[in-house]
Amino acid sequence: MRLSGKTAIITGGANGIGAGCVRRLALEGANVVIADIDDTAGEALADELGSAVRYASTDISQRSAVEALFAAALNTFGAVDILVNNAAFVHKSGVIENFLDYSDEAWQRTLGVNLSGMFYCSQTAARLMAKRGRGGAIINISSGGASRAHRHMFGYDTSKGGIEAATRVMALDLAGLNIRVNTVVPGSTRVDHGSFVGDAPIPPADVIPLGRQGSAADLAAAVAFLASDDAAYITGTRIFVDGGMDAQLRTPSVDFEYDFSTWTE
Repeated sequence: MRLSGKTAIITGGANGIGAGCVRRLALEGANVVIADIDDTAGEALADELGSAVRYASTDISQRSAVEALFAAALNTFGAVDILVNNAAFVHKSGVIENFLDYSDEAWQRTLGVNLSGMFYCSQTAARLMAKRGRGGAIINISSGGASRAHRHMFGYDTSKGGIEAATRVMALDLAGLNIRVNTVVPGSTRVDHGSFVGDAPIPPADVIPLGRQGSAADLAAAVAFLASDDAAYITGTRIFVDGGMDAQLRTPSVDFEYDFSTWTE
């Protein structure tokens, strides 16, 4: 097991991609602390996975809550080796928030969770890792919206762009401590209640080169790799787990579509 003896904190770990990461890192042998505000789901997942997984109710937009989270992790498991910054705030499915209508409240909440929360967690983790002197891994979950915009998602896409910039800066600032910082970029990902952003399913054949939506397990596999010593020489980069979506300019319905039948029959 690649992560045996290590401890991970996963924010937003009670559901969706975060829960997939909790399951995979625990399977890889890590102790895991789930940080979330969904107490029911978080406690249920921790109970399901056993004593190596604990739940801590945490609003990461508050530094004091983050400090309490890390203190609890240290008290329970003795160290923090891995941080997965997965928690994110996004507008509810079906709500249209054009830039002209975007509210101060939505802006502050989005930045509070997506950027301030990532900053508080990452800095707290890095300081602990620095004192311990054994390096560590910080993995940020971004979005295709960091480089290719969603309509009506100003705050979310802005925050994800910030996360990718922060990843690069942290990777450079922390390299001398052997603390690696990387980003995983999901594409259309099927989770508990529909697609990663919103509930309306997207026809995979129309937009995804590999022909299916991703799963939480797909994303978790990349996170587990980056958290492990197999990625010991990887820092400051992005790994796209999107079925090839970032690679294509136009969907098959618009672009030239090749007939594979002569090769597959």
